[in-house]
Amino acid sequence: MSDRSLKKVVTDLSHDAGLLVRQEIALAKAQLREKAVQFGAAGFLAYLGALALLAALVLGMIALGVAAWLAALAVGGIVLLGAFLLVQRARHPKKAPDA
Repeated sequence: MSDRSLKKVVTDLSHDAGLLVRQEIALAKAQLREKAVQFGAAGFLAYLGALALLAALVLGMIALGVAAWLAALAVGGIVLLGAFLLVQRARHPKKAPDA
């Protein structure tokens, strides 16, 4: 009779451990989803802020007497140059010196 109860305890323990692992995985997924939404919202706001700053730069150049089309072209060119440099850095990372 004690063998049977020990068998039940082991079976229950195995079942409960599996359930716990599945619940922990579900919780981790939910937490990651929540963080992804928060980071996405922060990234979107940062993007809007960057656009506003670029527009202010164009307007500032116009106020200094630069033609509107030239101010927009210059700011756009600088942004594209920055993007190009970031892509090049990502494609060709510096190798750490071997110590």
